[in-house]
Amino acid sequence: MASAFALALLAGCGDDDSQQTGPSGFEAPREPVNLGGSGDLFQSNRVLDVEVSMDPGEFSALSAEGRTLASTGRECLSDFEYTEYSAIVTIDGVRMDEVVIRKKGYLGSLSPSLPSLKLDFNDKWDGRTYQGSTGLTLNNNRQDPSNARQCLAFDQFREAGIAAPRCNYARVSVNGQSLGIFTNVEAINKPFLARVFGDDDGNLYEAQTADFGQWLSQRFEKKTNEKANDRSDLQAVSEALSLPDDQLLNVLPQLVNLDRFIRFWAVETLLGAWDSASGNANNFHIYRNPADGLFHFIPWGADTAFRGEHPIKPGTGVLYRNFSLANRLFDIPEYRARYEAELSELLATQWNEDALMQSLEDIRQLTGTSEQAAASVRAFITGTPTGDKVRLSRRLAIEEAIAAPSDVPSFPLDDNEPDCPAPVTTPLTGTVSALNGVDQGSFKFTLPNGRQVDASLTFAAFEVDSLVYSVDTETSPEVISLLLIGADVTDAFTPYVLQLFIESSDYVPGTHQLHGFATTALLFAVDDSAPGQVRTLALGAGGSITLRRIGTPDRPGDVELTLNATLEYGVDAL
Repeated sequence: MASAFALALLAGCGDDDSQQTGPSGFEAPREPVNLGGSGDLFQSNRVLDVEVSMDPGEFSALSAEGRTLASTGRECLSDFEYTEYSAIVTIDGVRMDEVVIRKKGYLGSLSPSLPSLKLDFNDKWDGRTYQGSTGLTLNNNRQDPSNARQCLAFDQFREAGIAAPRCNYARVSVNGQSLGIFTNVEAINKPFLARVFGDDDGNLYEAQTADFGQWLSQRFEKKTNEKANDRSDLQAVSEALSLPDDQLLNVLPQLVNLDRFIRFWAVETLLGAWDSASGNANNFHIYRNPADGLFHFIPWGADTAFRGEHPIKPGTGVLYRNFSLANRLFDIPEYRARYEAELSELLATQWNEDALMQSLEDIRQLTGTSEQAAASVRAFITGTPTGDKVRLSRRLAIEEAIAAPSDVPSFPLDDNEPDCPAPVTTPLTGTVSALNGVDQGSFKFTLPNGRQVDASLTFAAFEVDSLVYSVDTETSPEVISLLLIGADVTDAFTPYVLQLFIESSDYVPGTHQLHGFATTALLFAVDDSAPGQVRTLALGAGGSITLRRIGTPDRPGDVELTLNATLEYGVDAL
């Protein structure tokens, strides 16, 4: 399986038609204006009231946009842009017409019912700002029901002296319907660079499953100086990482601010932010600051902070090195010692459990978040018994990891020339049910070699519970998981596993389209030698799941559904 999971609709409505303003027929230019006064848009204890009014059909179209799970698992990622629409936006009583609005998100935050949003105030009115900002980035907290992870994480980065966005909260409604609490995060753009570095002329790159390397560097998205598109600074770091250690130690400090990177790396580790630069080669920016000519790392997408365990990279849940730069430095004794020393210093001087718990409680009270939703963040910080296991506090977990003599496993991205064949797909069909404890039906697909599989839950039920219902409460909305185990009756009852995910807001009778990781299907082959004893074969690429019947409060696991979807095989399955 890939190390990370990894649509054009109608043109935005509300575009101004030119109106006659005089004999010339031209509209008078609008003057720059700052609305909302001089308030602090990111004041920590502030919850903005954001009301959006737009065409209901266009909001439905906006909500439905998103990548498929399969498209993010490919070696060759296809270009993807969200459609821009026009809306009226009112922030704390201040109204702005003709605001450009679009959906945002790569994969983990995608939701068809609760979309993250980007608002642009000055696209159609050059120079218009709200309290000094040209727009808002509103994250839906889909991977963080506590509503606290992002702001707590960015606070820790800034306290450690690392450039990081500011954030607070917004209560968002669209066409009068409340969508709940969103995190209002400062965009990583030229105003941010000017504020933090004092200069915005350098090259800024965003990384979504990107790394340094001959081929991997192509995955960095250039965010400034796009027309020049000079990416030689990335290539220089890639070439340096191919040098022997003695040469690397002479060249790399001329390209990357290593002191800052090691501290950045240590903070990611401290926070247990597994979907990060060092944890997953994901969710970060790099900026080559003209003042020193060096790359600086900026955190982003911190909604998986305060978790620790990487769900698909076993053993990498304390000390992270799943990124080429971290991986290389970790193997050099001098730099591993510096990294571990930074962790120890942060534990001694910055990591304050009482202060963190108070900040968590302040956020919980401010946003109206339940005690249960914040419980996993508390458990990460202080440690707690979990079932038959005891979870160490983050402090003890890091101290034990530093003291352990064993090597730390790493899973950096492979720097191979992308293989971009046409995707190999298969229809996924079937009808299955779990009623009154009886699992029946089958799911059908075709293997890449052309052999058709009819995986029977009915036959598998003689050996196992072949349809397992569970609920992931660490997402918002919660996600229903249906784990289907089928035995191929035409091939010695070879078992296959199909996992379906459906957002709880969509877990109602009806037809639901596959959407990102929120509503999708994953196909596995049973493999006793693989982690979790399964090997990924294919990911959801389109189509739908139709729920015919769902359970009742006393029998929530009852379900009857049909499948009419398309799966895409990964390269490892071909």
